[in-house]
Amino acid sequence: MRFSVLGTLEARDDDGAVELSPKLRDLLALLLCAPNAAVGTERLVDGLWGEAAPRSARTTLRGYASHLRRALGEERLTFRSGGYVLLVQDGELDAARFTDLAGTGRRALAAGDHERGAALLREAAALWRGVPFDGQDHLAAVRREAVRLGELRLAATEARIDADLALGRHADLVGELRCVVVDDPFRERPRAQLMLALYRLGRAAEALEVLRETRALFAAELGLDVSPSLRALERAILSHHPALNLGHGLGHGLALSPAPGTR
Repeated sequence: MRFSVLGTLEARDDDGAVELSPKLRDLLALLLCAPNAAVGTERLVDGLWGEAAPRSARTTLRGYASHLRRALGEERLTFRSGGYVLLVQDGELDAARFTDLAGTGRRALAAGDHERGAALLREAAALWRGVPFDGQDHLAAVRREAVRLGELRLAATEARIDADLALGRHADLVGELRCVVVDDPFRERPRAQLMLALYRLGRAAEALEVLRETRALFAAELGLDVSPSLRALERAILSHHPALNLGHGLGHGLALSPAPGTR
C-alpha cells in the first residue's frame, strides 16, 4: 500500500488507486496526519464535523472506520487506547519519505558533502505533486499539517540551494530564486541566496538592486527594515568581502567581519 499526501490524497494498492467516498477520504486524511498513533474519537469527531457534529457522530464514525478498514485491509486500521490507529509501514507514506530524505540530505550538508546533500534534497523534492492534502483543506487539522509540511519543503529547498551555491551552480539558480522570491516575497533567505548568486556571477549591481527592492517592499508593506543579516550582506557586497567568494562557507545570517584593509 502507498499513501500520498504531498498533493491530492491517494491510497494505492497493487490494483491501483483505492476508491473512497468523500467522508472516508476526510477520515483517512486525519489519520495520515498522525500515522501509527492513536487518534482519539473526540479528535476525529471534531475534525470531521467541528461544532456541527450530530448526536450520532460517534456511531457514524464507527461506520466510517469499518468502511475504511474494508477498503484498506483489515490489518490497517485498529482501535486502541481510545483511538483509531492507521498502520503505515516504512516507505509507504510520501510525507515520511520526504522527511527522512530531507533530514539525511541536511546532515550530509552539515558534514560538508554538498554533492550528496543536494542529490538527496532533490530526491525529496521530487516526491511533491502539489499542495499537501489538496482537496482536504476544509479540515482544520489537515490544514495545520499541510502548513507544517510546506514549511519543511521550503527549508529543504533553501538547504539544497545552499548546497548548489557551494558547488558553484550560480547561473542555474538565478531564475529559480527569482521565482521563489515572487512566490514568497517576505522570506529573506531566498533573497540573500539570490544576491549571493548574482554577486558570484559578477552582477553586483543587480544583487544590490535586490536588496533595494526588498527594503522598499518591507517598508511599504510591513513598516520594517530588512534584517541585520541582509544589511551585513549588503555591506559585504559593497566591500567585495572575501567570504562571499566561492569556497567560503557563507551561511544565511553569518555575521560578516570587515575584510582586511576595510572598515
